[in-house]
Amino acid sequence: MPAVPSRRQASVASWFDTEPARLLRELERQALEPLLASHPVNPWLWIAPTASWLDAVTLPGQGLRLYRTPRGYTGDVTCALPLPFPSESLNAIVLQHVTARDAELLIAECERVLMPGGRLWLSTLNPFSPFRRQWRQHGLLVRTPQRLRHTLERSGLACDDLAWLGPMWGDRAPGRASVAALRAACLFSAEKRTLALPGPKPLPVRRWHGTVAT
Repeated sequence: MPAVPSRRQASVASWFDTEPARLLRELERQALEPLLASHPVNPWLWIAPTASWLDAVTLPGQGLRLYRTPRGYTGDVTCALPLPFPSESLNAIVLQHVTARDAELLIAECERVLMPGGRLWLSTLNPFSPFRRQWRQHGLLVRTPQRLRHTLERSGLACDDLAWLGPMWGDRAPGRASVAALRAACLFSAEKRTLALPGPKPLPVRRWHGTVAT
């Protein structure tokens, strides 16, 4: 029997359509565009917290745009986990603020459907930022960046970059790099590990210890 959407779930979804969330959405778009432009993204999957976060998604080639619902995901298709893709069929995945409920299952599915060498970009709210005053009364569940990094690595996705995004308070960003970890959100960049083939076994070198005729 499907779960009935609760008031808390509605509040969670509605925060991502508020003005502070729209500011963060634009900052994430500005950060993601050059990253995606530098990597082959076809075919791709983009999962957002609400439908409004998909308005600016204009990636080339073939891909699917989905957003989270209390029952799973909807958008170009409607589905739940496991993701409706063959193994190793996608080259790029973007997850925006959708890993609080079932991060382990979702990230494991992303690892399954990514091609070897494919990339995952994952954004999440920063629970240590003063910006949390904007969303903590809306019932959002947020995992720490450290826990998400551990989940990514354990699933076979190697994190090679972590960027801090957004303001610290309502609309002010810190000017010093030393306090960047207090920004509103963070963006992970990870790659699916490829298994290296074993190299050729070296032949044993035989040495002649006797006399040699010349």
